[in-house]
Amino acid sequence: MKKSYNKPSGFTLLEVLMVVAMLAIVGGAIITSYGGLETKAAKGSATHSIAAVEEAFRVFEATEGVLPNNLESLIAATPDTPTHIPAEADSSAVDATGGVTAALVGSKFAGKFTVTEVDPAPLVAAGITKIRYLDLKGNGTGGTLDIKDAAGNETTVGDLSAISIPQHAFDAPRPTNKNRGRGYYVAAVAGTAIPLAIWDAGDNDYNIVKVGGNVGDVLVVLGLGNYSSLIGEGVFTNLGHAPYYGAVAKNEYNHYCVLLDISGSVAKIIAVVDPRGDFLDEEFAEATGQKV
Repeated sequence: MKKSYNKPSGFTLLEVLMVVAMLAIVGGAIITSYGGLETKAAKGSATHSIAAVEEAFRVFEATEGVLPNNLESLIAATPDTPTHIPAEADSSAVDATGGVTAALVGSKFAGKFTVTEVDPAPLVAAGITKIRYLDLKGNGTGGTLDIKDAAGNETTVGDLSAISIPQHAFDAPRPTNKNRGRGYYVAAVAGTAIPLAIWDAGDNDYNIVKVGGNVGDVLVVLGLGNYSSLIGEGVFTNLGHAPYYGAVAKNEYNHYCVLLDISGSVAKIIAVVDPRGDFLDEEFAEATGQKV
């Protein structure tokens, strides 16, 4: 008689590593607050979170063969021909024009990149086919957005400086005109330039080399938000929210960001930075008092 064997069940090593990395992100986001130590605690937590986020990106890439999709551009722009997509409770646009740095990005971080029209071909080749933007009409004092809310209705938002949940700024607008999300995505297409945040190279490309890149690299800055395929559309887990950094003003952008080199044909990960633009070694030096 032919023996039958049950197919082994369980997780692969990469899947286990992915789960561990994501749990590390959640653990690192827990900040202890006591006696005015919030900032110090946030910096210490950030060293853990930066490393965990980078590990999660790399494990996701190794497992899925692509980079996480639907990341945040840090840019506000006018959506060209905005379309509401009920199946995704979201809005998209065929292009984004007039791109400027999103107003809720802190001044220190904003000073580390410039908004430039770039061909996203290397990002598309790496699996990044959707990039999120803020509706330009919701980038300042607010108003009626070009994009629709999750129910397909017009949405009016208030002043961005008074947004009630800054972590949701790049999410789709909420129904009932809540002053929260004002985001949409653009379907990135090779050969069609879109506004992207390009890391300032510095003298002799020093700012690129210090984060682990090479002279001549061109680094794009993209934020890990709630709608990314690593978080909201997670393959291994669905956390529902992205990890965030606590040592920023209450209405500032607070998601961790990845620096991707697009100087080659396929984008590759160089580093992860906090929403002030500090990389891992820099954050650790600040947390331990080595750098002030």
